[in-house]
Amino acid sequence: MTEPTHEHTADVVVIGAGIAGLMAATTLSDRDVVVLEATGRAGGRVESVRRGDYWINLGTQFTEGTGTLIEALERHRVPMGTLAGKKVALALHGKQVDTSNPFGLMFRSRMTIKDRVGLAIVGARILAAAPFLQMNPDNPLAKRVRAKLDTLSASYVLRGIGSEVARDMVRSWSGQWMGCEPEETAATQFVFSMGILLTDPAKVPNFSLPEGGNQTLTDILAADLGDRLRLNSPVKSVERTDDGVVVGYEDENGPARIRARRAIVAVPGDVAVKIMPDLPSAYRKAFDDIHYGRYVVVGYFTHEEGPQRWDDHIAVSTPQLSFQAMFNHAAALRGPGPRKSGGALACFAGGAVADKLFELTDEEIVNRFTADLLSLYPELEGKLDAGIVRRHRRVVPFWAPGGRASLPTLRHHLGPLHLAGDYQLDMPSLADAASSGERAAEQILADLSRSEH
Repeated sequence: MTEPTHEHTADVVVIGAGIAGLMAATTLSDRDVVVLEATGRAGGRVESVRRGDYWINLGTQFTEGTGTLIEALERHRVPMGTLAGKKVALALHGKQVDTSNPFGLMFRSRMTIKDRVGLAIVGARILAAAPFLQMNPDNPLAKRVRAKLDTLSASYVLRGIGSEVARDMVRSWSGQWMGCEPEETAATQFVFSMGILLTDPAKVPNFSLPEGGNQTLTDILAADLGDRLRLNSPVKSVERTDDGVVVGYEDENGPARIRARRAIVAVPGDVAVKIMPDLPSAYRKAFDDIHYGRYVVVGYFTHEEGPQRWDDHIAVSTPQLSFQAMFNHAAALRGPGPRKSGGALACFAGGAVADKLFELTDEEIVNRFTADLLSLYPELEGKLDAGIVRRHRRVVPFWAPGGRASLPTLRHHLGPLHLAGDYQLDMPSLADAASSGERAAEQILADLSRSEH
């Protein structure tokens, strides 16, 4: 016997409670808004675990950029841990070198002449293109460089490179920052991400770690929504009607339906295609052109005493280990004065490395990561809590060469249906996801206001 479907109405329904959906819903808080989230928690790829003075981000790592996200953190008075004076390092052949110092990276690390030459060529290719991606996109020269990079695979930086160390480093960088292999993605996003890696973190706008982790903000936004946020409510269908939308979903009482004047779909591309089967072909193609990086993360709370070698590093690239990077969340708390005991570290692996790790048990992953972390920092022996494992099969959006051409389609709404997500802007980030949610909500508010007057 078919279960009866209970039905209700709303001004706006937001589908997905990641940062884009949460920001959209809070922007619409003066309206009758409902947020439907398929899982049992809000935040999407934002997840933090906390213990005492420390936290570990098990999803997206940092906040940076300008606009909506930073304004929300300031508005809600979330303290921002300082990363002033902190560094990014490379661990190679048992030695750790600061990556923002090209001279040191080339000549103080234990590399052969062949490796140094290969890395110099890779670095020169990245640094020659990166400034054009940070220029005004309407600049004619920037447009030409961007268009060229959009057609190239990121593996172009490895052309003619015979050094295995340089090749391993590029694959490691691509895996840790984008969750994919260089051959999978267009060069644009890769060059932009690597440009950040090879610069001084202090030059990245608002590059920081909110105290308590990135989830501090999503927890606040979710709490503000109260019972308008409905967890464990997976959406099955979204249909446009003459006067709005009908959203079919499941909740604890069985099948349910919301009739709303407008909807914001803030879910990953493959989910959007599944719940909106009548999408126009141009939108379907644009969503199909989006791919997602994948990661395996293991977080560790630690119990060391006194100053440590990694205290001033926010990230350490580790291309020769089972994980590709170690992030030091406690760096945000390290300032003048006595060092607090303990800490919090997260080890990341992305792309093809993550694909292989997905085949292992959590215990096997933790054992591998722990052994390699101790090889990097033997002084942590006996001072690591049990590893906390997360498997992320869909995180950072990226595009294959030529695939980004369809992206502008997704910036336009479909009548009462609006789209939001970090795929809408050229360089996906948490800040871009938040901005896209706010923008979609503001468009709806203006639209509803016009229709009511």
